Amino acid sequence: MAKLEQANLPIVDFAKITGAKTAEETKREKHELYRALKDVGFVYLKHPGVSQGTVDTLFSHTKRFFDKPESEKVALLGRADRPGGPSQGWSSPARRAANPATSDIKEFLGIYRDDNPAKPNQWPEDSPELRRDVNSFFDTCHETILTLLAVLAEEIGLDADTFAPFISDKNHFCAMLYYPSTPIDSFKNRVRAGTHTDYGCMTLLFNDDGEGLQVCDRNGEFQYAPRMADCAIVNVGDLLSRLFNGNLQSTKHRVIEPPPQPSAEGQVIPARYSIAFFGHLNPDLLVEPLAACCTDDNPQQFEPVVAGAHVKARVQQLHTAGHSVAQTV
Repeated sequence: MAKLEQANLPIVDFAKITGAKTAEETKREKHELYRALKDVGFVYLKHPGVSQGTVDTLFSHTKRFFDKPESEKVALLGRADRPGGPSQGWSSPARRAANPATSDIKEFLGIYRDDNPAKPNQWPEDSPELRRDVNSFFDTCHETILTLLAVLAEEIGLDADTFAPFISDKNHFCAMLYYPSTPIDSFKNRVRAGTHTDYGCMTLLFNDDGEGLQVCDRNGEFQYAPRMADCAIVNVGDLLSRLFNGNLQSTKHRVIEPPPQPSAEGQVIPARYSIAFFGHLNPDLLVEPLAACCTDDNPQQFEPVVAGAHVKARVQQLHTAGHSVAQTV
């Protein structure tokens, strides 16, 4: 049975980073962001540049899409023979897993940037507003991540625009996630998202009121990280951790059942939804620890890797196993 403890994640106000009343307040908030990602790897980002109204609209679109019968959703099925691979479009881990009985209990609609004719997205024909609003959300999240990366650059003594060329391709991935209602006994052998770190640069996560996200603390214990109003959850990915030579934490997390209720036996766990924006580095970028992060006390910890190859290998593991595979960066 899941534990009841909640993660004590730091809270950083993005509005103070971008428009605080004083330079000192901005400086303090920027330093708090760096410290939080260094010590924890996760942070609640208040006023993240995406309004609550926008998030609510996206959840409305998400619910409407996943309420469709599977016979309609399968028309957008992600396939390995498409340029964007099996993650681009609609899918469920159970469809491709070697052992569906242990796969994640979820469905998703995966979207890349929408102005790349070499990798066209798949959209439901009856919902042009979904396409419009997801594309606007995509661009806003890109700008938020640009700002966060500028803060991290300054905190280690680099120019604010150092990392802008690293994500200029906008090779990000947006996943609209649906965790269907299921009997609590389903969690004896499966979870909604297995223990993993995120693969890329930085993730912005927007949750509904449903609980289940857990973050691993320094003692190796998983703690619940419930939704906070007007906040996104931001976490460091493998490749950003590599760039910073391990100084920023790519922290394990998972999605399981909500905290147990007094009479949990026979309980049906309700559906929940989330929207994850996985910020990725340019696929051809060679990722190696920055000189500014390598010292006598912390010499280079990682060999160079190509960003796209790293992410592709991790995604292939996901599709084969039907759930994320926990590993170190």
